[in-house]
Amino acid sequence: MDKGEFRFAYFSSKYEETIDFYKNILEFNLKFSWDRGPNDKGSVFGHGLGLIEILKQPDNEQEFNLGLDHRSPKGSFMVIEISNIETIFSKYKKKDINFKQDLTIQDWGHKSFSLNDPNGVVLFFFENVE
Repeated sequence: MDKGEFRFAYFSSKYEETIDFYKNILEFNLKFSWDRGPNDKGSVFGHGLGLIEILKQPDNEQEFNLGLDHRSPKGSFMVIEISNIETIFSKYKKKDINFKQDLTIQDWGHKSFSLNDPNGVVLFFFENVE
């Protein structure tokens, strides 16, 4: 099996706001970004072993890559395992974040909370407490 990277990638019509959210609000690690022009911008964030790639939504359909889906994500979500969940939750509660679910203990043995990014993508943070 190839040892390539796994990325969750999506296009955002709120590119600058989204980058600020991941970098300055969530404090995720910005691995790299590019700006090759108004319709070719992107940033890759690392968290744990995964990567999140956010691409600026092109201004017009002529700029769309035909092999990709340029719609805002719907129904998908990210699951992010962390340690010290209570500390992270307390830190995030002090920030301007739209929480979907406060810190709770799930029936299956996870302590978790979830929030929405500026595009409505749900980030589900959990810690195994069993």
